[in-house]
Amino acid sequence: MAAVNLLKSAVKNPAYRSVATYIFTNFFSKGISLLLIPVFTNPRYLTPSDNGVLSLFSSNLMLMAPFVGLGMIQSSSADFFRKNKEDFSKAFTSNFIISFSLTLIAVFVLYLFRDMLQQKFDLPVSFVYIIPFLAFLIFCGEQLFALIRNRNEVKNFANGGITKAVIEYGVSVVLVVFFFKGWEGRVWGIAVSLIIVNGIGFWYYAKHHYLSFNFTLQHVWDEIKFGIPVITYQLCVFMLGTTNKLFLAIFNADKHDLGIYAIACVFGTLVGYLGQSIFLYVQPKVYKSISENTATMASLRREFFNYLLMLTAVAVPCVLFVLFLYYYVINKVYLPGIPLFFLVSVSSFIWQLNNYLFMFLLYFKAKKKIFILAAISVCVSVVVNTLMVKHFMILGDALSSLINTCIFSILVFLFIKKLVHDKFALKAQPQNTTA
Repeated sequence: MAAVNLLKSAVKNPAYRSVATYIFTNFFSKGISLLLIPVFTNPRYLTPSDNGVLSLFSSNLMLMAPFVGLGMIQSSSADFFRKNKEDFSKAFTSNFIISFSLTLIAVFVLYLFRDMLQQKFDLPVSFVYIIPFLAFLIFCGEQLFALIRNRNEVKNFANGGITKAVIEYGVSVVLVVFFFKGWEGRVWGIAVSLIIVNGIGFWYYAKHHYLSFNFTLQHVWDEIKFGIPVITYQLCVFMLGTTNKLFLAIFNADKHDLGIYAIACVFGTLVGYLGQSIFLYVQPKVYKSISENTATMASLRREFFNYLLMLTAVAVPCVLFVLFLYYYVINKVYLPGIPLFFLVSVSSFIWQLNNYLFMFLLYFKAKKKIFILAAISVCVSVVVNTLMVKHFMILGDALSSLINTCIFSILVFLFIKKLVHDKFALKAQPQNTTA
């Protein structure tokens, strides 16, 4: 009975309902993609070569996105609470101008090296234009969802996310299945969904007066200066995660063991995905309290422990569910991956706690601290990954992720300790109202 009452109170709690909405929205798109795997792996519709092209497409899009975005989404999220609406609108609008300019530069650079890229990676020539412009549309879409989230419009966030997923996969299925467009149909599905969402976004910005072309070059320069350290941080995240697989390739890891590890990583990162959904709720709440000068050391600690509690509450059932899948659903050949799954899950769990600490550096735009922290982490991760993978192969890869994440935790704590103490323990001056 006590458990039932606890569940009822959680359902009625606005915080838990918001978190549940973010989790459902983020997993809705993943759920559709999983359901469509039989379609997108059917050679009649998408051949292995088509899926190979799509793999190259997604990898290059991931590499292009940080360059086009330049960390401006994180900057906008902080500015929403730090600046008044007029100044925020100027900075917000300038972000789109900067990103579009970077997109044109990316197209120019890729065009110069188009022959080399096609010979080296067998990329279609059209990727020279498609990837930069889709990266720009992704940036614009993320700006929209970040703004909606900062305005605490949870229903609009859910409606937008679900609508985007339905359009993307709906158009993809129609083009791939009925018009036999191959990989192009899948890319067009992504493009059409982004175009529609950003069209709605433009209307949303105009309606709420977030577009202002009365900005100066100083606005542009400020964003570029902040973007360089953030790109370094994104490189740090890349080094802590994706590059590990490159080290395994360098040291010729056994393909059978690598396949088992790949599934363990997919399951393990679910914890991080859940944590990110919770963070979508926590970050605006903390930023708002800072901007209104109501944040104190005690309140921030309380928010951290509430975040830890919610993260644990979703992580534990997630781990139990994955163990059920291991023992009763997927092939028994993957059972040796369970220890690796636990290591990846713990790394993902700790990384989500790091996000809470790191957001203070983003809010106060501590450019120098962000750059130094990220640079140290990148250098350490290269050394740790090399040594661990060389001597322990796949187990070393999983352990190196955990070690690097823990090192980053220590570093970020040391970097924010004085900053947080000065701002909150000693009572910072009141700041501007929210946008």
